[in-house]
Amino acid sequence: MFKVKHASDGTVERFKGRLVAKGYAQKYGSDYFETFSPVVRYTSVRALLAFAVQNDMIIHQMDVVTAFLNGKLSEDIYMQQPEGYVQPGFEHLVCKLKKSLYGLRQAPRCWNKSFHEYMKSIGFEQSTADPCVYIRVGTTVAIVAVYVDDLILITKTLQEMNELKASLSMRFRMKNMGKLHYCLGISIVHDEDQKCLWLHQRRYIQCMLDKYQMSNAKIVSTPADLNVKLQKDDDVSKTVDPVKYQSLVGSLMYDAICTRPDISQAVGMVSKYNSKPTEAHLTAAKRILCYLKGTLNLALKYQKSEDGLLISYCDADWANDPDDRHSTTDHCFCRLEV
Repeated sequence: MFKVKHASDGTVERFKGRLVAKGYAQKYGSDYFETFSPVVRYTSVRALLAFAVQNDMIIHQMDVVTAFLNGKLSEDIYMQQPEGYVQPGFEHLVCKLKKSLYGLRQAPRCWNKSFHEYMKSIGFEQSTADPCVYIRVGTTVAIVAVYVDDLILITKTLQEMNELKASLSMRFRMKNMGKLHYCLGISIVHDEDQKCLWLHQRRYIQCMLDKYQMSNAKIVSTPADLNVKLQKDDDVSKTVDPVKYQSLVGSLMYDAICTRPDISQAVGMVSKYNSKPTEAHLTAAKRILCYLKGTLNLALKYQKSEDGLLISYCDADWANDPDDRHSTTDHCFCRLEV
Protein backbone atom coordinates (compact mmCIF):
# COMPACT_ATOMS: atom_id res chain seq x y z
CA MET A 1 0.00 0.00 0.00
CA PHE A 2 1.28 3.45 -0.92
CA LYS A 3 0.24 6.72 0.68
CA VAL A 4 1.28 10.37 0.59
CA LYS A 5 1.56 11.99 4.05
CA HIS A 6 0.90 15.75 4.28
CA ALA A 7 2.04 18.28 6.87
CA SER A 8 -0.29 20.73 8.64
CA ASP A 9 0.21 23.36 5.89
CA GLY A 10 -0.73 20.90 3.13
CA THR A 11 2.79 20.28 1.81
CA VAL A 12 3.99 16.74 1.14
CA GLU A 13 5.84 15.44 4.19
CA ARG A 14 6.84 11.99 2.93
CA PHE A 15 5.84 9.05 0.77
CA LYS A 16 4.99 5.80 2.53
CA GLY A 17 5.04 2.22 1.31
CA ARG A 18 3.83 -0.65 3.47
CA LEU A 19 3.42 -4.43 3.23
CA VAL A 20 -0.18 -5.26 4.12
CA ALA A 21 -1.78 -8.65 4.83
CA LYS A 22 -5.07 -9.60 3.14
CA GLY A 23 -7.24 -9.35 6.23
CA TYR A 24 -10.42 -9.68 4.18
CA ALA A 25 -9.58 -13.37 3.70
CA GLN A 26 -9.60 -14.06 7.46
CA LYS A 27 -12.44 -16.03 9.06
CA TYR A 28 -13.94 -15.12 12.42
CA GLY A 29 -13.38 -17.79 15.07
CA SER A 30 -10.56 -19.37 13.08
CA ASP A 31 -7.71 -16.86 12.71
CA TYR A 32 -9.18 -13.88 14.53
CA PHE A 33 -11.63 -13.18 17.35
CA GLU A 34 -11.96 -9.71 18.93
CA THR A 35 -10.93 -6.80 16.74
CA PHE A 36 -12.03 -3.62 18.55
CA SER A 37 -9.48 -1.13 19.82
CA PRO A 38 -10.24 2.16 21.63
CA VAL A 39 -9.04 5.62 20.57
CA VAL A 40 -8.98 8.78 22.65
CA ARG A 41 -12.08 10.98 22.44
CA TYR A 42 -11.81 14.47 21.03
CA THR A 43 -13.51 15.78 24.16
CA SER A 44 -10.74 14.16 26.20
CA VAL A 45 -8.06 15.80 24.06
CA ARG A 46 -9.61 19.24 24.51
CA ALA A 47 -10.03 18.70 28.26
CA LEU A 48 -6.38 17.66 28.60
CA LEU A 49 -5.18 20.67 26.61
CA ALA A 50 -7.26 22.99 28.79
CA PHE A 51 -5.88 21.32 31.94
CA ALA A 52 -2.30 21.63 30.66
CA VAL A 53 -2.68 25.32 29.79
CA GLN A 54 -4.27 26.13 33.15
CA ASN A 55 -1.46 24.39 35.05
CA ASP A 56 1.49 25.63 32.92
CA MET A 57 2.36 22.14 31.70
CA ILE A 58 4.43 21.10 28.68
CA ILE A 59 2.61 19.46 25.74
CA HIS A 60 4.56 17.38 23.24
CA GLN A 61 3.71 14.69 20.72
CA MET A 62 5.32 11.47 19.51
CA ASP A 63 4.51 8.98 16.80
CA VAL A 64 5.07 5.23 17.08
CA VAL A 65 6.83 4.01 13.95
CA THR A 66 5.10 0.91 12.47
CA ALA A 67 3.02 0.59 15.64
CA PHE A 68 1.03 -2.50 14.61
CA LEU A 69 4.23 -4.55 14.22
CA ASN A 70 4.63 -4.45 18.02
CA GLY A 71 1.52 -6.54 18.65
CA LYS A 72 1.82 -10.21 19.57
CA LEU A 73 -0.39 -12.74 17.81
CA SER A 74 -2.10 -15.51 19.73
CA GLU A 75 -3.48 -17.20 16.58
CA ASP A 76 -1.63 -19.17 13.89
CA ILE A 77 -1.77 -17.07 10.72
CA TYR A 78 -0.09 -17.82 7.40
CA MET A 79 0.45 -15.36 4.57
CA GLN A 80 1.42 -15.73 0.93
CA GLN A 81 4.92 -14.59 0.06
CA PRO A 82 4.98 -10.94 -1.06
CA GLU A 83 5.80 -10.04 -4.65
CA GLY A 84 9.51 -9.80 -5.35
CA TYR A 85 10.33 -12.13 -2.45
CA VAL A 86 9.49 -15.47 -4.08
CA GLN A 87 12.50 -17.51 -5.19
CA PRO A 88 12.34 -20.01 -8.08
CA GLY A 89 11.53 -23.49 -6.82
CA PHE A 90 10.03 -22.21 -3.53
CA GLU A 91 6.76 -20.85 -4.83
CA HIS A 92 4.83 -23.29 -2.61
CA LEU A 93 6.15 -21.84 0.65
CA VAL A 94 4.17 -19.43 2.84
CA CYS A 95 5.06 -17.06 5.68
CA LYS A 96 3.99 -17.74 9.26
CA LEU A 97 3.38 -14.48 11.12
CA LYS A 98 4.92 -14.20 14.57
CA LYS A 99 3.66 -10.68 15.18
CA SER A 100 0.72 -8.67 13.92
CA LEU A 101 0.92 -7.03 10.51
CA TYR A 102 -0.94 -4.13 8.98
CA GLY A 103 -4.10 -5.39 7.30
CA LEU A 104 -4.90 -8.08 9.85
CA ARG A 105 -8.27 -7.64 11.49
CA GLN A 106 -6.87 -8.03 15.01
CA ALA A 107 -3.79 -5.84 14.43
CA PRO A 108 -5.18 -2.69 16.14
CA ARG A 109 -6.25 -4.70 19.18
CA CYS A 110 -2.87 -6.48 19.44
CA TRP A 111 -1.05 -3.13 19.33
CA ASN A 112 -3.34 -1.59 21.95
CA LYS A 113 -2.81 -4.52 24.31
CA SER A 114 0.98 -4.30 23.95
CA PHE A 115 0.95 -0.54 24.58
CA HIS A 116 -1.38 -0.91 27.57
CA GLU A 117 0.82 -3.56 29.18
CA TYR A 118 3.91 -1.39 28.84
CA MET A 119 2.22 1.74 30.21
CA LYS A 120 1.08 -0.26 33.24
CA SER A 121 4.64 -1.53 33.75
CA ILE A 122 6.06 2.01 34.02
CA GLY A 123 3.48 3.18 36.57
CA PHE A 124 0.66 4.63 34.47
CA GLU A 125 -3.00 3.94 35.17
CA GLN A 126 -5.91 4.13 32.75
CA SER A 127 -8.39 6.93 33.28
CA THR A 128 -11.84 5.70 34.28
CA ALA A 129 -13.35 8.36 31.99
CA ASP A 130 -11.36 7.40 28.87
CA PRO A 131 -9.36 4.16 28.46
CA CYS A 132 -6.93 5.86 26.07
CA VAL A 133 -5.80 8.42 28.65
CA TYR A 134 -2.99 7.19 30.94
CA ILE A 135 -2.09 9.08 34.12
CA ARG A 136 0.88 8.70 36.44
CA VAL A 137 0.79 10.57 39.74
CA GLY A 138 4.05 11.11 41.60
CA THR A 139 5.58 14.35 42.78
CA THR A 140 3.86 15.77 39.69
CA VAL A 141 1.34 14.48 37.16
CA ALA A 142 2.27 12.96 33.79
CA ILE A 143 -0.40 12.24 31.17
CA VAL A 144 -0.32 10.30 27.90
CA ALA A 145 -3.24 10.25 25.44
CA VAL A 146 -3.11 7.72 22.60
CA TYR A 147 -4.96 7.69 19.28
CA VAL A 148 -3.78 4.48 17.56
CA ASP A 149 -0.08 5.41 17.10
CA ASP A 150 -0.24 9.15 17.84
CA LEU A 151 0.72 10.09 21.40
CA ILE A 152 0.10 13.36 23.24
CA LEU A 153 2.44 13.73 26.22
CA ILE A 154 1.82 16.20 29.05
CA THR A 155 4.27 16.79 31.92
CA LYS A 156 5.11 19.57 34.35
CA THR A 157 8.83 19.91 33.59
CA LEU A 158 11.06 19.38 30.57
CA GLN A 159 13.15 16.84 32.52
CA GLU A 160 10.06 14.69 33.12
CA MET A 161 9.16 14.99 29.43
CA ASN A 162 12.61 13.82 28.34
CA GLU A 163 12.52 10.91 30.79
CA LEU A 164 9.08 9.84 29.56
CA LYS A 165 10.20 10.02 25.93
CA ALA A 166 13.32 8.00 26.71
CA SER A 167 11.24 5.37 28.49
CA LEU A 168 8.87 4.99 25.54
CA SER A 169 11.76 4.90 23.07
CA MET A 170 13.35 2.00 24.96
CA ARG A 171 10.30 -0.19 24.26
CA PHE A 172 9.00 1.13 20.92
CA ARG A 173 10.56 2.73 17.90
CA MET A 174 9.41 6.34 18.29
CA LYS A 175 9.45 9.53 16.26
CA ASN A 176 9.95 12.63 18.40
CA MET A 177 7.82 15.43 16.93
CA GLY A 178 8.51 18.11 19.55
CA LYS A 179 5.75 20.42 20.72
CA LEU A 180 2.21 19.43 19.86
CA HIS A 181 1.53 21.22 16.58
CA TYR A 182 -0.60 18.94 14.38
CA CYS A 183 -2.61 15.98 15.58
CA LEU A 184 -5.74 14.19 14.30
CA GLY A 185 -6.21 16.77 11.56
CA ILE A 186 -6.10 19.66 14.06
CA SER A 187 -3.44 22.38 13.97
CA ILE A 188 -2.26 23.63 17.38
CA VAL A 189 -0.54 27.01 17.73
CA HIS A 190 1.31 27.86 20.96
CA ASP A 191 1.36 31.46 22.19
CA GLU A 192 3.99 31.64 24.92
CA ASP A 193 3.39 35.33 25.68
CA GLN A 194 -0.33 34.97 26.37
CA LYS A 195 0.06 31.44 27.78
CA CYS A 196 -2.60 30.04 25.51
CA LEU A 197 -3.24 27.54 22.72
CA TRP A 198 -5.11 28.01 19.46
CA LEU A 199 -6.84 25.06 17.76
CA HIS A 200 -7.99 25.33 14.15
CA GLN A 201 -8.68 23.27 11.01
CA ARG A 202 -8.09 25.76 8.21
CA ARG A 203 -6.54 23.25 5.86
CA TYR A 204 -9.35 20.75 6.46
CA ILE A 205 -12.02 23.38 5.75
CA GLN A 206 -10.22 24.52 2.60
CA CYS A 207 -10.08 20.92 1.39
CA MET A 208 -13.83 20.62 1.99
CA LEU A 209 -14.49 23.78 -0.01
CA ASP A 210 -12.39 22.45 -2.89
CA LYS A 211 -13.91 18.97 -2.77
CA TYR A 212 -17.51 20.21 -2.93
CA GLN A 213 -16.69 23.02 -5.40
CA MET A 214 -17.58 25.80 -2.96
CA SER A 215 -14.30 27.73 -3.05
CA ASN A 216 -15.92 30.60 -4.97
CA ALA A 217 -19.21 30.52 -3.07
CA LYS A 218 -20.74 33.64 -1.55
CA ILE A 219 -19.96 34.19 2.13
CA VAL A 220 -22.81 34.22 4.66
CA SER A 221 -22.78 35.47 8.27
CA THR A 222 -24.64 32.57 9.92
CA PRO A 223 -24.41 28.77 9.47
CA ALA A 224 -28.20 28.43 9.18
CA ASP A 225 -30.99 30.54 7.73
CA LEU A 226 -33.39 31.45 10.53
CA ASN A 227 -36.22 31.98 8.02
CA VAL A 228 -36.02 28.40 6.69
CA LYS A 229 -37.55 25.45 8.53
CA LEU A 230 -36.36 22.09 7.19
CA GLN A 231 -38.71 19.14 6.99
CA LYS A 232 -38.66 15.65 5.54
CA ASP A 233 -40.78 16.44 2.48
CA ASP A 234 -41.94 19.91 1.46
CA ASP A 235 -43.65 18.60 -1.73
CA VAL A 236 -41.41 20.89 -3.81
CA SER A 237 -37.76 19.86 -3.50
CA LYS A 238 -36.44 16.93 -5.51
CA THR A 239 -34.37 14.17 -3.92
CA VAL A 240 -30.57 14.21 -4.26
CA ASP A 241 -27.85 11.54 -4.14
CA PRO A 242 -27.85 10.33 -0.49
CA VAL A 243 -24.22 9.13 -0.66
CA LYS A 244 -22.86 12.55 -1.65
CA TYR A 245 -25.12 14.25 0.89
CA GLN A 246 -24.02 11.94 3.70
CA SER A 247 -20.38 12.49 2.74
CA LEU A 248 -20.83 16.27 3.01
CA VAL A 249 -22.68 16.05 6.34
CA GLY A 250 -20.06 13.66 7.73
CA SER A 251 -17.26 16.07 6.79
CA LEU A 252 -19.09 18.95 8.47
CA MET A 253 -19.76 16.85 11.56
CA TYR A 254 -16.04 16.06 11.96
CA ASP A 255 -15.25 19.78 11.88
CA ALA A 256 -18.00 20.54 14.40
CA ILE A 257 -16.77 17.87 16.80
CA CYS A 258 -13.12 18.92 16.65
CA THR A 259 -12.82 22.71 16.60
CA ARG A 260 -16.00 24.40 15.37
CA PRO A 261 -18.81 24.12 17.92
CA ASP A 262 -20.42 27.18 16.31
CA ILE A 263 -21.77 24.98 13.48
CA SER A 264 -22.92 22.12 15.72
CA GLN A 265 -26.60 23.08 15.78
CA ALA A 266 -26.78 23.62 12.01
CA VAL A 267 -24.97 20.33 11.31
CA GLY A 268 -27.29 18.52 13.69
CA MET A 269 -30.29 19.82 11.76
CA VAL A 270 -29.09 18.71 8.31
CA SER A 271 -27.91 15.33 9.65
CA LYS A 272 -31.51 14.39 10.47
CA TYR A 273 -32.25 13.93 6.76
CA ASN A 274 -29.43 11.57 5.77
CA SER A 275 -31.80 8.75 4.76
CA LYS A 276 -33.71 10.73 2.12
CA PRO A 277 -32.16 14.15 1.45
CA THR A 278 -33.70 16.72 -0.86
CA GLU A 279 -32.43 19.83 -2.63
CA ALA A 280 -33.57 21.97 0.32
CA HIS A 281 -31.47 19.90 2.72
CA LEU A 282 -28.46 20.08 0.40
CA THR A 283 -28.81 23.85 0.14
CA ALA A 284 -28.83 24.11 3.93
CA ALA A 285 -25.69 21.92 4.16
CA LYS A 286 -23.89 24.00 1.53
CA ARG A 287 -24.79 27.15 3.46
CA ILE A 288 -22.68 25.85 6.34
CA LEU A 289 -19.75 25.62 3.92
CA CYS A 290 -20.37 29.24 2.87
CA TYR A 291 -20.26 30.23 6.53
CA LEU A 292 -17.03 28.29 7.11
CA LYS A 293 -15.44 30.01 4.13
CA GLY A 294 -16.08 33.40 5.71
CA THR A 295 -14.85 32.28 9.14
CA LEU A 296 -11.82 30.30 7.99
CA ASN A 297 -9.53 32.06 10.48
CA LEU A 298 -11.62 31.32 13.58
CA ALA A 299 -9.96 29.09 16.17
CA LEU A 300 -10.59 27.69 19.63
CA LYS A 301 -8.58 29.50 22.29
CA TYR A 302 -7.45 27.91 25.55
CA GLN A 303 -5.98 30.46 27.93
CA LYS A 304 -4.90 30.34 31.53
CA SER A 305 -7.10 32.34 33.88
CA GLU A 306 -6.23 33.30 37.43
CA ASP A 307 -9.78 33.26 38.68
CA GLY A 308 -13.22 33.05 37.18
CA LEU A 309 -16.83 32.03 37.53
CA LEU A 310 -18.35 29.20 35.51
CA ILE A 311 -21.85 30.04 34.33
CA SER A 312 -24.21 27.70 32.50
CA TYR A 313 -27.03 28.65 30.15
CA CYS A 314 -29.71 26.22 29.02
CA ASP A 315 -32.62 26.69 26.64
CA ALA A 316 -35.07 24.68 24.55
CA ASP A 317 -37.62 25.34 21.87
CA TRP A 318 -41.07 23.83 22.34
CA ALA A 319 -42.28 21.24 19.81
CA ASN A 320 -40.55 23.16 17.04
CA ASP A 321 -39.83 20.23 14.70
CA PRO A 322 -42.45 20.35 11.90
CA ASP A 323 -42.23 16.58 11.30
CA ASP A 324 -42.57 15.03 14.77
CA ARG A 325 -42.92 18.05 17.10
CA HIS A 326 -39.88 17.07 19.12
CA SER A 327 -38.14 19.77 21.13
CA THR A 328 -34.47 20.71 20.87
CA THR A 329 -32.44 21.38 24.01
CA ASP A 330 -28.92 22.77 24.31
CA HIS A 331 -26.61 24.33 26.87
CA CYS A 332 -23.60 26.61 26.96
CA PHE A 333 -20.89 27.01 29.60
CA CYS A 334 -18.96 30.26 29.89
CA ARG A 335 -16.10 31.23 32.18
CA LEU A 336 -16.37 34.83 33.31
CA GLU A 337 -13.44 36.73 34.81
CA VAL A 338 -14.07 38.14 38.28
